[in-house]
Amino acid sequence: MGLWWITLIGLVVIMLIAGGTIMHFLSQALNTEDANRVDKINNNDSNQS
Repeated sequence: MGLWWITLIGLVVIMLIAGGTIMHFLSQALNTEDANRVDKINNNDSNQS
């Protein structure tokens, strides 16, 4: 029974580490401030076409 608990706790820890890693790299890839730095949008002219 103890082996099942150790396995479960290890699996949860691995899942948390993997999820945290994925969320970290997704937040880095989807950084909206970087998009504004590269492609600036002029708010005064964006509504006028």
